Amino acid sequence: MQKQDLVGVWREQGRDIIRADGTSVADVPRASQIMYTGDGFMSVVSAPKGKSSVPETVARMDLDATTPEARAEAAAGVTAYAGTFEVVGDDVHHRLFTALNPNRVGNVQVGHVTLEEDVLTLTAPKDANGNYFRIQWRRVREE
Repeated sequence: MQKQDLVGVWREQGRDIIRADGTSVADVPRASQIMYTGDGFMSVVSAPKGKSSVPETVARMDLDATTPEARAEAAAGVTAYAGTFEVVGDDVHHRLFTALNPNRVGNVQVGHVTLEEDVLTLTAPKDANGNYFRIQWRRVREE
C-alpha cells in the first residue's frame, strides 16, 4: 500500500462491528466522507443519517446560535477530525490536529487498510473484548 493509493474523496458504504466470536453486527446508517490529499493531509466527518434540524437564531455553520441541548443532540454520534496521514505497511496512521472530541487531539488513530479497485476498507484494532469496527468506503469519481 502506498500513500498515493488513498488520495481522493471516499464516501462510506457501510460499517459493521465484528465481535470476538466472529459474528457481524451492522452499525447505524451514516453519512460519512473521508479525504486524503497528495501532500499527506486528511479529514473525516461522519454522522448518523436522519438527524433532525436544530432551531437557530441566525444562519451559521457552527451551532453557537442554538441551545446547549440542541448542540448536544446535533453532535451526538458525530465523528469529525482532521490532520495528517501516513501509510505504514498495510496500515494508515491518522495524526489528529483537531477533532470534535478534544480528548483525541494529538492522538494517532491506526487502521488496517485493504483496497480493491474503488472500495477501501478500514479496520480498527481490536478492543479489550476482541471486537472491532470495519468501515467500507467507495471512491468518489464525480458528483
